[in-house]
Amino acid sequence: MSRFKKMLEFLDLMRSHKIPVRITQEAEDSLMISFALPGSRYEVYFYEDDMVYSVFRGSEALVDDFPALIAEIKESRE
Repeated sequence: MSRFKKMLEFLDLMRSHKIPVRITQEAEDSLMISFALPGSRYEVYFYEDDMVYSVFRGSEALVDDFPALIAEIKESRE
């Protein structure tokens, strides 16, 4: 089965479960479908001959410490 067909089937699954997705092209050779479920965020990468995904689990709590956010961004770039 082609990866394009797998991607369309995956999108149909997401639509049937009413899960909103975002499709982006992060790299020249792939498309990424990202979505969130309670407690997790997913990135699914569709390549010409492969499909892989990453899961990010953690708190969904809102944080109102804007200076801490700015500090994290700056630290990540040092």
